[in-house]
Amino acid sequence: MRTCAIALLLALVSSANGLASQRQQPPKLEESVLFFYVGEFQKAVNGNQVLLGKALPFLKEFIQNRFEISARRLDTVQQLRMLSNRANGNEEEIRRAIREFDQAESDIQTNQERFLANIDPLLNVRQQARVRIFLRNADRQMLQLLNSIRAANAAPPPAEK
Repeated sequence: MRTCAIALLLALVSSANGLASQRQQPPKLEESVLFFYVGEFQKAVNGNQVLLGKALPFLKEFIQNRFEISARRLDTVQQLRMLSNRANGNEEEIRRAIREFDQAESDIQTNQERFLANIDPLLNVRQQARVRIFLRNADRQMLQLLNSIRAANAAPPPAEK
């Protein structure tokens, strides 16, 4: 059972490397996110390898979409900060950035709803409830994971002796 899970994770990571190079995301980050979501999903649903195999394409699509939307949202937040701090900022630019931010927020919700609609038929009602709790908690845990990865990547290399 563990061997199948490891094989599935390795397949995910190998495809994540290609995806990461397409989007120019650090591979370590994307690999960590994939491992996190797959592991936590498996714990949440307490399912077997057959279930994980069926759910994996939906989980992978959800994560890929989440990365793309989050990157867009981050860009928009930075733009909103910059525009709102300008004393002579163009109000139309600010409105456009607000619309882009609102759209990214909506896209995050739509992505989650699509994931749940795809995954629910594979799960019993208790598993469906656990997945929703998992998704609610995953954002907080993911932020902690990403912060630790960023901190490790930003740390200067150890001095040679």
